[in-house]
Amino acid sequence: MLKNYLKIAIRSLFRHKTYSLINILGLAAGICVSTLILMFVVHEHSYDRFHSRHGDIQRVLAKVKMGDNEFQMNSFAASFAPTLLEGVPQVADYVRILPSYRNVAMARPGRKEEAILEKNVMFADPSFFSVFSFPLEKGNAARALTRPFTMVVSERAAVKYFGSTDVVGKALLYEAKHLVQITGVAQNPPSNSSLDFDFVISNETYPRLSEANRKNWDNGGGIFNVYVLLNAGASKTLIEQGINRLQPLKEAAGELKPQYALESLDDIHLGGAFNDAGNSKLIPIFAVAAMAVLMLALFNYMSLTTARATQRAREVGVRKVVGATRAGLGGQFYMESVLVCALAFGLGLLMVFYLSQPFYALLGLKIDTSFVISPYFLSFLGGLLALTALVAGSYPAFVLSGFAPLGVIKGRFTGSIGGVGVRRVFTVFQFAVSMALIVGSLIVREQLSFMQRKELGLNKEQVLSIPLGPSMAGNYIPFRNAVRQQTGVSSATFANAGLFKGYNMFFIPNKITKKDIAVSQMVVDEQFVKTLGLKWKTPPVPGAGRNRALLNELAVSQLGIKGDPLGQQIREGINLDGIVKNFDFTDVQHGAKAMMLSVASDTTNMLRMPGASRGVLYVRMDAQTDIAGNVKAIGLLFKKYDLETPFEYYFLDDAFNETFKNETRLSAMFSVFTVLAIFIACMGLFGLITFTTETRTKEIGIRKVLGASAAGIVGMLSKEFIGLVVVSAVIAMPLASYFMSHWLEDFAYRISLPLWVHFLTVFMMLFLTLLTVGFKAIHAAMINPAASLKSD
Repeated sequence: MLKNYLKIAIRSLFRHKTYSLINILGLAAGICVSTLILMFVVHEHSYDRFHSRHGDIQRVLAKVKMGDNEFQMNSFAASFAPTLLEGVPQVADYVRILPSYRNVAMARPGRKEEAILEKNVMFADPSFFSVFSFPLEKGNAARALTRPFTMVVSERAAVKYFGSTDVVGKALLYEAKHLVQITGVAQNPPSNSSLDFDFVISNETYPRLSEANRKNWDNGGGIFNVYVLLNAGASKTLIEQGINRLQPLKEAAGELKPQYALESLDDIHLGGAFNDAGNSKLIPIFAVAAMAVLMLALFNYMSLTTARATQRAREVGVRKVVGATRAGLGGQFYMESVLVCALAFGLGLLMVFYLSQPFYALLGLKIDTSFVISPYFLSFLGGLLALTALVAGSYPAFVLSGFAPLGVIKGRFTGSIGGVGVRRVFTVFQFAVSMALIVGSLIVREQLSFMQRKELGLNKEQVLSIPLGPSMAGNYIPFRNAVRQQTGVSSATFANAGLFKGYNMFFIPNKITKKDIAVSQMVVDEQFVKTLGLKWKTPPVPGAGRNRALLNELAVSQLGIKGDPLGQQIREGINLDGIVKNFDFTDVQHGAKAMMLSVASDTTNMLRMPGASRGVLYVRMDAQTDIAGNVKAIGLLFKKYDLETPFEYYFLDDAFNETFKNETRLSAMFSVFTVLAIFIACMGLFGLITFTTETRTKEIGIRKVLGASAAGIVGMLSKEFIGLVVVSAVIAMPLASYFMSHWLEDFAYRISLPLWVHFLTVFMMLFLTLLTVGFKAIHAAMINPAASLKSD
């Protein structure tokens, strides 16, 4: 029987080539885009689940309350984890990890001039490869990180520096000067790993690199992320209570009095306080939109299939007369749907194969092949195929198999089960989704444009940013002076943190309430205000002494500074020297923050301090200068004064644009969804108008005989569909406005919902509807009425 169903299904596909092609292409397009997006969604939810004991691995956090603010910390002293292991029996093991928060120069011995800046560098305990499931291709995992100045490299790093993975026993120069031996080669971390590395250096190496590192290690500096491996079945709550009872940790914390908590490894990527949580906001949006596009494709298939009911009705009637059951007919139509779905799924996956790389490049995503071929994702694809076949085949099989034999043989089937009403619902759904996506796309673009045009309170254009490290400390002043004298450079300034990339923070008591206020801080030189184009609210008094400090307006307000602000003490030994107008230094999504600029006459010591951010030289170029030539010249100066570090730079406006990469990604995704949704909706509309004209052929012929004009018939056929657009708009516009208003609430600076977006959306859908319907309606209206009335 199945063989017979398959033969009939194949015969039907070839008999109606145009409909079959439209059905398969429409479904394939929906499946392709849905699979690409759902691949991203599933990938995000699969983070770190490849570790064999991912459910027992926890990251340690410390929650600290300062005034009315609560903060979380994830960096601890070197002694923290051993104390925790000794004091809490349910903790089986730990790993201390010190990620490198800046790019590190790595080079082969004797080739320092070929040093490469690497970002995936970390220090870790020997237990790193036993707690986490990162297999080693070469070397012994238990002993690879037990000695100082040893490290494990990834396969890609080994090939990058040596051309092969047979590198155990060879060495590289860390920071282009410390010789570190390779003791193992690990498989490349998968793309769904929250720990990405190319170089894992033994923790015993860290205190031996510099005297500052030794002090950090010995004096309890908070530098390590701590992961603990719990005994199977251990209670997370009881362990947290045990950690908070440990007396040595209380004594080390002093007045901070933190509350320690555990965060599951499974939750870090999408909910972690110290991870980029931007994707966690996009995932539900993308998941809903992807399923909506898939449903659009499925509804389109069902509309087109049932629109062909006129051509299958007599077939059904004859089969029922000769004894076919409804179940048998339903099985046959289901087989046809399964065949179409299988062909569309295959074509859709082929499209995924060719489009995945440009698609993810557009979104700035990375998904490697190991995830795509993993059982986790393949089982998801199988479920998606089953869902597609189940939904796509259900309605056509139910409707077509339900025609009454006598009625269909006489030509009366329009009132049969699942008539025009259900297909109208499909069309309304398609229009509503399309209009909602158009509204969302336009609003996201408007908000993105608004943020790009936002007045920041500083001038980010024509500013070259050059990260500096400790190897520049001895020559910083002559390097800076040489840059300032460069042709085309108007000014240059130093800051110990990158604008739009990070900042330090400390607490200052409010002068009135005495509550601690969180204030951001940057150490800068005298040229900072001029070079970055900040505006003065209250300029400093000429000839001010040392320990100068500038506040922005928000900091003055939050600290409760009243009266004449200049000269007032901010904190012990630091007086207020001037006030600048508020400026955005993080992003425009969260608005301005309180900021103190500590102005130092000599900022060289900042470069010698350990930590994530040591310094950035900001160079303002003249408007008419040769940017490329200037960058090249400054690069040569950099290499002259820093022989160890490769020249690295970025432009400040690029750093600013990076702060809303998720919004850019969302805009691109909405555009893709919108174009596809409109395309599928028009195909569904074509199916419905086809069905309408076929079932009203005699009516059209009679109207023409009675004197109806072609324009009148086109208007009659189009009126119904214009009504569907109006109904769809009534549904879609309020929903789209509600969700987009909710989305805009996340922005400190945001647009108001523009009414023109709704009018433009409705106009676009009316235009596309008339274009699609008009083509078929004009064709129907031009048919000779004699031919129409002769049709069976």
